[in-house]
Amino acid sequence: MKLVIINERCPKNHQCPAMRVCPVNALSQNNFDAPIVDLEKCIRCGKCVQFCPKKALVLES
Repeated sequence: MKLVIINERCPKNHQCPAMRVCPVNALSQNNFDAPIVDLEKCIRCGKCVQFCPKKALVLES
């Protein structure tokens, strides 16, 4: 599985709240752009996927 960001769903007008719930700090963000996933850090736990209110974060197989 791999964490994917669906840019069209991300409002890009605030700090991404899903970054706070990532236990390994695999999400980062430049200004208010869509978050960036560090795939080497990501453990695919799905916490950010469940937390994202816009469903912009998706675990794909």
